[in-house]
Amino acid sequence: MHPTTGTEPAYPLAVHATRTGLSASALQFPAMATADDRPELFRLLAEQVALYLIDARLDGRTPEPPLPAERLDRTVFGADAEIVHVRPATVSVASEAIERALREEGLAYVELARRMNVPRSVVSRITNPFYFGHTCRTLRQVAAALGRELRVGFVSPANAHGTARSAP
Repeated sequence: MHPTTGTEPAYPLAVHATRTGLSASALQFPAMATADDRPELFRLLAEQVALYLIDARLDGRTPEPPLPAERLDRTVFGADAEIVHVRPATVSVASEAIERALREEGLAYVELARRMNVPRSVVSRITNPFYFGHTCRTLRQVAAALGRELRVGFVSPANAHGTARSAP
């Protein structure tokens, strides 16, 4: 799983002032956001970048690296565009793991909800990559509904993206 670590590359996005606030679009993948102010816009853009990276991982693709500044075609987005670079928002490892398991099993949200005996909205919430309120009870329910084993571990920062070491 890949929570963000602050070392992920920042992706270029074009920001435009509008009559009612700000709008932005990604330069390398389909994503847009609008907001009343910069902090809200940048929060939404960070989520868009994270979603792009999650989709690539879940589909088994390597995401395109960010374009270097010299390769950006500013004429496409207009002279008034401000080019900003945004890192992905932190994502929930648990949510991504549930989504991956659903895809591997070929299950729809409604089927997982049925197996867990919960409303579909619960499954939508626990698969939201920006939701961090998973309980052990819910994760055990998901594992049981999928016929899988739940494993939780702690990984040292040096091994965060490699193989976790087991305690002796």
